[in-house]
Amino acid sequence: MNDDPLRRGTPPGSLRQFAVTYAPAHARPLLEALYAYEAEIADTTRVASHDVAHTRLAWWRDEVDRLLRAEPRHPVTRALLPLRDRAGDELALLHEPLVAAEIDLARLTLNDAHELERYCFRATGSLQTLAAMASLDASPLSDAERTFARRLGVAVRRTEHLRDLRADLGSGRLRIALDALTSIGVDPGQVRADAVPPALEQLLRTTRDELQRELAAVGALLDRDSRALQRQGLVLAALHRKLLTQIHHGPALARTRAEVPAWTRLWTAWRTAVRAA
Repeated sequence: MNDDPLRRGTPPGSLRQFAVTYAPAHARPLLEALYAYEAEIADTTRVASHDVAHTRLAWWRDEVDRLLRAEPRHPVTRALLPLRDRAGDELALLHEPLVAAEIDLARLTLNDAHELERYCFRATGSLQTLAAMASLDASPLSDAERTFARRLGVAVRRTEHLRDLRADLGSGRLRIALDALTSIGVDPGQVRADAVPPALEQLLRTTRDELQRELAAVGALLDRDSRALQRQGLVLAALHRKLLTQIHHGPALARTRAEVPAWTRLWTAWRTAVRAA
């Protein structure tokens, strides 16, 4: 674990670290702080004691409120203070990952695609919206950039759901919409890592292909000037497309977590940033 609280969300070689590296220089400190905040909340959901986890979430909820009043205490929220002037009231989007964390702790199931998208926006799309704001110079966030950030965040979260499916099942979390499972005749209570029915295999492949198309499409929302400023998001999208190529679901879920090879990460990030500049 990185001892620097501002580097916890962007450890060396990670997909997020590459995305931040190729962002405009003025945005990198804020992006690192946003990802550090994301990592703090994610770590909280992995705490063994639910009482401790909920206490930590309550503390972070209060800390976000202190940040909104320009009175942060934690190194991460202090680093986010410059975003307050740019984001204004929208800095309250930092509350959304806390709602997603509560859903994770409760192991709530998501009934349909709409609930799944709302959860993914709360978990990741909210932070990508703030990341898009942090990437700007003095201009306000355009409608196209806002849509780009939202769709990117949802697609990134769903991609990570596919990657982490085995681990999630082991912790009692099923992040597949219930109506999608019932439509293919799969009982949600019978989904197991070591015995994936053919219908679920096909659903996972279809989802992977859908996310590939979505991550390829989001960049087209941006004009040339926006692409240069939103390089962080474009690199993140490209790297998660590569991640999807490493995710394979067969009759049993792979025990090894899918990863993008190191050289592929570097090449993909560099090429995407150069094309966006």
